[in-house]
Amino acid sequence: MRQLELQNLTIRYGETTIIRDLSLSIKNGEIVSLLGPSGAGKTTILKTIAGLLQPTAGQILINNISVNHLPAEKRDAVLIFQKPLLFPFLNVAQNIGFGLKMQKIGQREAERKIGRIVEITELAGLNSRKIHQLSGGQQQRVALARGLVLEPAILLLDEPLSNLDAELRQQMRELIQTVQRQTETTMLFVTHDQSEALAISDRVCLLLDGSLRQTGSPEELFYSPADPEVARFFGCDNIFTTTGSFRQQSGDFHNDQKLFTIRPEDVEIYSTDQHRETVSPQQFFEGTITGVVFEGRLTRLTVTVTGEEHVTVLCRRPSFHIGQTVWLRMPEDRIHFFP
Repeated sequence: MRQLELQNLTIRYGETTIIRDLSLSIKNGEIVSLLGPSGAGKTTILKTIAGLLQPTAGQILINNISVNHLPAEKRDAVLIFQKPLLFPFLNVAQNIGFGLKMQKIGQREAERKIGRIVEITELAGLNSRKIHQLSGGQQQRVALARGLVLEPAILLLDEPLSNLDAELRQQMRELIQTVQRQTETTMLFVTHDQSEALAISDRVCLLLDGSLRQTGSPEELFYSPADPEVARFFGCDNIFTTTGSFRQQSGDFHNDQKLFTIRPEDVEIYSTDQHRETVSPQQFFEGTITGVVFEGRLTRLTVTVTGEEHVTVLCRRPSFHIGQTVWLRMPEDRIHFFP
């Protein structure tokens, strides 16, 4: 069953088109990331789904019912903002239960729902605390709990981790995944962070220039990008043209001129050409290292071949230096040809 469906959604501000003819469906119990750079229109889409903005054209369906004409409070959707919008004069339990009070849920039922969500979101023991007594991570958990307790058809999360430090971001990401599995809540998660989207999602929707460029599993977008721009967005600038014969991952051969890509971590690099004895010499490229950047767990090398062509290589603890002659190999089963 589709919990959320966007049909040919277009959103304009004056003469500027922000979102262009966008269609998307999210199934019950699915967590989908809407990924894109800052200013791509991700938050605009969430606000439109939630009823805070009106689309210029297109339909928004929640539980297979069009909600275009419904005000925000009548839609079965909850939006959690980047900065938690909590009531400072209420304690944790009162903040979590605010929506239940608005829905006129009975006290005993409300207490039961709040108690369950408090446990799931790891807020036990904090019910009586005021918001100013909480850490940033705890405040974000209260905002998450306040949305979950309403059991919405769709939970919309607008960059909920961006204001947290690296350690807290990872903890919150893991908590959201755990909560989503336990509650089976359908979620649309907005982020500009590629690694965050890949780690948390069942599917990723990449938004570029106001339209969905590619939708698929995290592995599909990472290893099989639809076009060079998608590949570059996921950190792969190895985009080449070949007129030779290559076998791609599907097993098919390509003999005509094609654009292809290969992940930097999949390029093999050698300090000598001794491996040419065991592997076809035609698969090796001689080059010179022209850039070395240490990035922590990996080091990024830039290798210049044939004078102008540059290949990016990622490797662990390399003993390479600028100016060194090296040999590169691109395994055929790691090469991806663009459609």
